[in-house]
Amino acid sequence: MVKKLLFTSLLLLCSVAVFAAEGEPKEEKKNALVVYAGPHFSMASISGGGVNPSAKISYTAGLAYERSFKGDFGVVAGLEFTEKGTNDFLFVDGRTDDYTLQYLQLNLALKYSKEFWGIKGFGQLGPYVAYGMGGDCSIGGYDMEKGSFDDLSIRDGGIYIDGGAGFSKFDAGIRVAIGVEFYNVRITAGYQRGFVNIADENLISNKYRNQGLFVTAGYAFKF
Repeated sequence: MVKKLLFTSLLLLCSVAVFAAEGEPKEEKKNALVVYAGPHFSMASISGGGVNPSAKISYTAGLAYERSFKGDFGVVAGLEFTEKGTNDFLFVDGRTDDYTLQYLQLNLALKYSKEFWGIKGFGQLGPYVAYGMGGDCSIGGYDMEKGSFDDLSIRDGGIYIDGGAGFSKFDAGIRVAIGVEFYNVRITAGYQRGFVNIADENLISNKYRNQGLFVTAGYAFKF
């Protein structure tokens, strides 16, 4: 009888302890590694001299580290491989060019998060810097023998196909994004705009700056 009473009391205490532990609010994990990928709709901002009637559909993929602070704010640092450029870049003289610009890009941002009905919404805002890695190009309908970041081949005032497009490898700008998270799965949409004129003046006499829209799906590993 005593053994049964002790066993019952022990079982009751264990049940109360488990219930109390489950009833306590769990401390939210402060760190996360986010893996993501998705399409990138790349365009260009031009200060006259040409128009870009169609976006270049490419891709982006990367890894980001996030640190949350007390409250709803946090910081983000991420590294991604992204492809930019333009299709059917039409000049006033009728010349049409295509540019593919592949970058390794570092993103830094402040993040604000808020939960609604079990779904976490968030926004990010911050700068980016990018370094050109490669990409092909065509000028006036001719495929160039070298890449978008290789020097132009200029002779007798004309552009020859044994060169590249002469784009600068360095780019920098600002990036803004909004998204939702549900069970660590994230959907993000955003816009980025470059502040740097990356074009060789012999290719584009006016300023050419990267810009584009992106949509990504990812997963957050929290710790």
